[in-house]
Amino acid sequence: MTRIRLYFVCVAVCLAAVPTATASLLDDLNRDQRQELENGELIVREQDIPGKPWPRVRIYKRINAAPEEVAAVFFDYDQAKTYIPDVLESKVSKKISPRVMEVDYAVDVPILADEAYTARNEMMRLGDSYQVSWTLLRALQTKAAQGNLLIEPLENDTSVIRYTNLVTPSSGMAKILGQLAMSRMQKTVLAIGQKVEQQKSHNAAELAAQVVRLREALESPAEPDTKNP
Repeated sequence: MTRIRLYFVCVAVCLAAVPTATASLLDDLNRDQRQELENGELIVREQDIPGKPWPRVRIYKRINAAPEEVAAVFFDYDQAKTYIPDVLESKVSKKISPRVMEVDYAVDVPILADEAYTARNEMMRLGDSYQVSWTLLRALQTKAAQGNLLIEPLENDTSVIRYTNLVTPSSGMAKILGQLAMSRMQKTVLAIGQKVEQQKSHNAAELAAQVVRLREALESPAEPDTKNP
């Protein structure tokens, strides 16, 4: 083998041994924020959007459970009312496909009438990660809302989540409930983490059943479910 050919073979082997760099939620955060995340704190970031009264909110949280377990608990939409603060009702009202569902929610609102809305939620698996995206279809008081929950693996069977939400309220809600909405989003993320960890520690059988339902949904064909229009 010539010296030049040997050189290129060595380069190829060395490059093959280097892991491919992939984007990570941790890349969003600086060193101090990563340390806060490791310590169990919420990382909250707001981005003003032109023409929108409320900012786009992104909240990061470390959860002591695998991404699949986090996704499985969140995917059990009918149970959201049992652990998300101020959610009075949550019910799947239409199954578009095994991964796409319309969910009816009712939420307690101080001062104003309670809010009722329907969102379309879509669950996806992205390699070792999971993403749930939602879009507001209709509501009593909210004009628009769009966001997602991205769940990525960390070391030692833990996860990091990023909750993203951009809500456009009615004119009556904009000034009165702005700070309350921001606070509720943080409480929602905390509640998700607490529920998943509680399931893992105290309700292993129920969590296992939720994981099975998630796997079945993700492994099913993506076409609409004509039996449940």
